[in-house]
Amino acid sequence: MLTLLKVGHCFHPEAMVMRGHSWKSMQFPAYVGLIKHPKLGYILFDTGYAKRFIKATHPFPERLYRCLTPMHLCDKEQLITQLHARGIRPEEIRYIFISHFHADHIAGLMDFPAALFICSRIALNAISQSSRFKGLIKGYLPQLLPSNFTLRCRFIEDCQSIHLSDQYAPFHLGYDIFADGSAMAISLPGHAAGHFGLLLENQQKTAFLIGDACWTQEAYTQGARPNRLANIIMDNGDAYLETLNQLSKLYSINKSIQLIPSHCQKTIEGLMI
Repeated sequence: MLTLLKVGHCFHPEAMVMRGHSWKSMQFPAYVGLIKHPKLGYILFDTGYAKRFIKATHPFPERLYRCLTPMHLCDKEQLITQLHARGIRPEEIRYIFISHFHADHIAGLMDFPAALFICSRIALNAISQSSRFKGLIKGYLPQLLPSNFTLRCRFIEDCQSIHLSDQYAPFHLGYDIFADGSAMAISLPGHAAGHFGLLLENQQKTAFLIGDACWTQEAYTQGARPNRLANIIMDNGDAYLETLNQLSKLYSINKSIQLIPSHCQKTIEGLMI
C-alpha cells in the first residue's frame, strides 16, 4: 500500500522547470511516499522537508539555498506529525529509500532513529566528497545526515540486479531492494549523482516513484523541458534529458504505470491509487 504525504513546499520560478513559461513564482510541494510492506512494515520514499532545514540554511553561504528556493513547512505538515496522526511512531519506520541527497528529500532523516537507509553508493560518495561550496551548488547540505548514517546504510548497487520485463521498456535493469519483487530501484541519472526511482509492483496500478527525474507531468506528457540555467544544479544535463526522453517513452507505451514525480501537484491530484 502506498500513501503520498505532502511534507512542506518551496517556491521557484515556473520558467526554470518549463522553458518558455512565466518567470512568476511557482509552488513545488515535497511529496513523500509512505509504503506499507506486508512483511517488513513501514517504509519511506524520501522524507521531504523538516524544520532543521531552516537552521542548516541560516549561515552564509547556505542561506543562498533558502533564498533561491524559499521553503514553507507548517506544523501539521511535518512528517512525524502526519505519521503520528496515522498511529505510526517514528521507531516503526524500518527503511528509508533515498532517491538522492538534495536537502528537500533528506531533511527528515534524523527523525527516524531505527530506520535503515537505502541509497546509491554513487550518491553517498557525491555528498561525502564534495566541498562545502561545490556541494551547496549541487543542492547538498551534509549537516542534515545523521551522525551514524554510514553505519545504517545499505547500498542499492549491492542488491540483486533484475532484467525488467518489456512492459517497463525502455528501462531494462532494476535492483530488487527487498529480494521479493515488491520494490525495484531503477537508475534515473542526470538530476543528481546516483539518482534512483522506485517501482512498486504490488499496487492496483503500478506506481513508479521517480523523485526529481522530472519536476512536472508536462515533462513526460508534453515534452516540456527545463531552462538551461537548471543545468547549474544538475549532475549531468545531457543525462537528465535522456532520462526525460525515456520516461516519455514509458508513458506513451504503458499508461498502466503511474509516474509520480516528487514535486508535481497535478500528478498527485490525478492519482487513482
